[in-house]
Amino acid sequence: MNSQGAVRIERDEWGVAYVTARKERDIFFGLGYAQASDLLHELLGQYKLVRGELSSVLGEAALESDTEALRWGYLAQARADYARAAPAMRARYAAFVAGIDRYLRDHPGEVPAWAPPLEPALPIAAMRALVQHWATADGRAVLAAAGIGSAPAVERGSNAWALLPQRTADGATYLLSDPHLPLGGLFGEFVPPPAWIAAAMPRGGFAGHEVVARAGELSITGVVAAGTLLPLIGHGAHCAWGLTTGGPAVSDAYRIRVEPHDELAWRCDGELRQIDRRSEWIAVAGRAEPLEVVVETVELNGARTPVIARADGCAYAISTAYAEDLWRLDEQLLAMYRARDIDELKAAFEPCMFLPQNVVAADVHGDAWYVRAGHAPRRPAQPDRNVPLDADDAAGVWQGWYELDELVQHRGSKTGFLQNCNTAPDTLTGPHPYPAIDLTAYPPVLVNDRPGRSNTRGDRAVELLASTFEADLDDAVAIALDDLWPETAAWQRALSQALRVTPPDAADRPFARLLLAFDGRAHATSPGALGWLLWREQVCDLPAEPGEGAELTATVLAGRALTPAQEGLLRRALAAAAERMRGTPHGLGTALGEVLRFGAAAGGGAAFLAHRPVAGEDLPLVAPLRVAMYSDVDPGSGRARAYFGGPSLRLTRLGPDGVRSWSAVEPGRREGRGGGHSAGQDLSAGGRLRALAPADAPPGTLTLEAELTATAAPDAG
Repeated sequence: MNSQGAVRIERDEWGVAYVTARKERDIFFGLGYAQASDLLHELLGQYKLVRGELSSVLGEAALESDTEALRWGYLAQARADYARAAPAMRARYAAFVAGIDRYLRDHPGEVPAWAPPLEPALPIAAMRALVQHWATADGRAVLAAAGIGSAPAVERGSNAWALLPQRTADGATYLLSDPHLPLGGLFGEFVPPPAWIAAAMPRGGFAGHEVVARAGELSITGVVAAGTLLPLIGHGAHCAWGLTTGGPAVSDAYRIRVEPHDELAWRCDGELRQIDRRSEWIAVAGRAEPLEVVVETVELNGARTPVIARADGCAYAISTAYAEDLWRLDEQLLAMYRARDIDELKAAFEPCMFLPQNVVAADVHGDAWYVRAGHAPRRPAQPDRNVPLDADDAAGVWQGWYELDELVQHRGSKTGFLQNCNTAPDTLTGPHPYPAIDLTAYPPVLVNDRPGRSNTRGDRAVELLASTFEADLDDAVAIALDDLWPETAAWQRALSQALRVTPPDAADRPFARLLLAFDGRAHATSPGALGWLLWREQVCDLPAEPGEGAELTATVLAGRALTPAQEGLLRRALAAAAERMRGTPHGLGTALGEVLRFGAAAGGGAAFLAHRPVAGEDLPLVAPLRVAMYSDVDPGSGRARAYFGGPSLRLTRLGPDGVRSWSAVEPGRREGRGGGHSAGQDLSAGGRLRALAPADAPPGTLTLEAELTATAAPDAG
């Protein structure tokens, strides 16, 4: 039967939505309505994506996305997940979609002509599309190593840390999560593609919806991806958590040896099996006839699995542990938001449906926990991660799943802090002789990393956290927004060596002085920061002569003497960067924030400084802990570009007096409404944080946007 209840949606001065209701069933109605209010095109666009219908709006630019959606069956799988979900979860999905529908009916003039039909399985499908990148990355990497397809672009640019009561002035815990998501759209590198962002998201901006919600004992604060039900990163009334990219191996690639005279037949331990083949038809804007897409699937590890490629008389497929029951991820998230301490938070993780990520968590009692989360399958033997498994050998079939207690994890901290900035799990408290976690005690597929691996952000986080005592909010904010390029001094020493014998040309000498005097801070008002960025890009981008690029970074960071060829590369990069700097609006006086600005032509996506190969060398990230996302047309090449940061940073204080949080101010955010950017606006490094009101903020502190009577599905609690 249907039931009704009251839902209030209020806004603070930044336009953040605060949703309150007496019953939980109604809060999901309000969450759907509020998300549609903020991100209508983005939300409907995600639903168009999971249906495999983007090409009908965008033309051939979206064919790859549509093919991927149909191959993996985002919506078909989501419908099956919805049918298997518990009644209370189905009611929540139905209420959420009913809230979206209510907004569409209240604002018919805002609804685009291409809006897809709504159904309660869509939030699951949107989450499936979001999780897909991490759920298949291991298998795709194996195929790429075997020369089939390309390796997934796994951009590791996230920070998470917890500063525990041993190091704070008032005995509270500060927890940071800064996933550096791009301004072009939440997870815009993966779904939707840049063309979709540019063409179908006219407002541009961050395709995530920040929300504070409360219904009874359920408290939710975080940023939710467009079209999905709950935030992956956030906090409840007692616990908070942050995420960084990295996790156990949750997918495998398989080689299927088809029969010589029947490309749809194959054998497993002598038993004849069949590859299913069907045709899907994709409507494409600008074309009179739809295009046919052939989709092949095979049963592996008890689930229907798409064939990704065919080569050398074989079919290749990727089997992921997230093929079914993804609704359990939302169920797990709900339990996480309800958790009253780390013990209950761990219990919420027991289904192991969380996407493969490093999770750093803390509670109001001063406890903390790290887990390398993921739904990891048990392999009968440790596979060679560089070659596909043979599907015709039953020994390659998965044998269940790892339990939570078996995953890589660590409870508490003797040092008073934990951190993971896309580093290996044993670097939680820094590189010392006694790592926090002994990775040799875990199967390699659960570690899925090189022990001891760190990066400049991880090293900088450890340096700052280890030197912090009696921290207050200002100290925590300073660490969160730290904008030092940690390798500056090492590269300045290398540049000095390169210029010692052969000084720069007279025209380039002022630029050389600018670089050598640079303080290493990626600040918007700094001309030195712009010059440094241009020079470091040229070091990466210039064609390297034999011997120039080899081991350049390792040589510089170790302080070893450069070879003459390496010195020559640094000098040529200096000359090229100086010419580019002279072409900026104020020459050597142009500050970083004057050139790298958000503009209408910028587009989305994320480019990572010094993450491009030089003569085959994959340079490590050399980013500060926090730099705002810059995006503009490069004055030298005309390319659009963007750098680290994004408006998804969250800093949470947890103590006996409750939980408070702060989030990054999104550039150009309109008061009283979500999202939006101003063309040509400076996106300065560091930035500022806004305080979010508690979920139970007293009346009068917020502006009412909507007070609704919700018609929802059967009571969800």
